[in-house]
Amino acid sequence: MDKAASIFLRTQIEPQDVRNMADWMRNKRVTKYLNEAEDVSGQLEQLVDALPPPLLACRLNQRGRFLLVCREHRDSIGFVRLVRQPEPDSYEVVFAIGDEELWGNGFGSQALQEAQKQAFLDWRARKLTAKIYADNVRSMNTVRRCGFTCEKRQDSLARYSITMDEYLDHLKTGS
Repeated sequence: MDKAASIFLRTQIEPQDVRNMADWMRNKRVTKYLNEAEDVSGQLEQLVDALPPPLLACRLNQRGRFLLVCREHRDSIGFVRLVRQPEPDSYEVVFAIGDEELWGNGFGSQALQEAQKQAFLDWRARKLTAKIYADNVRSMNTVRRCGFTCEKRQDSLARYSITMDEYLDHLKTGS
């Protein structure tokens, strides 16, 4: 098993990264908990064919911020999307590790921690939320480990959130 080494979030998006995402989105286990269109893989492949590489990031950042999860000196292994919310300075965070063989090794937690750091410390966001399907235990554990608390629970979906103050307290206590 490949335990989580140091990861980073990358804003630069290359054609191969988009092709990787298209491959991940073909895996039903990866997309099971994502709200993506049924033909998202085809859309991503069309995007690579239609746009010059410098515009890929522009297109993927239209509704917020799109970041690739990368291991040191390696290709992308997942993504984090921070979608602007109607509430000022608030984002919904979506995170996924695309390579199923890497699941359970801490990469999702590290990616979420890096996203929190960027959102709260660099962008001065006030709040992050994550909507997680009730049977997605792994992601629920990840957001709780990163200091999120359950704000609202419905039949199939739970909404977790963390404010900047809660994030700073979480950093201080390390819990």
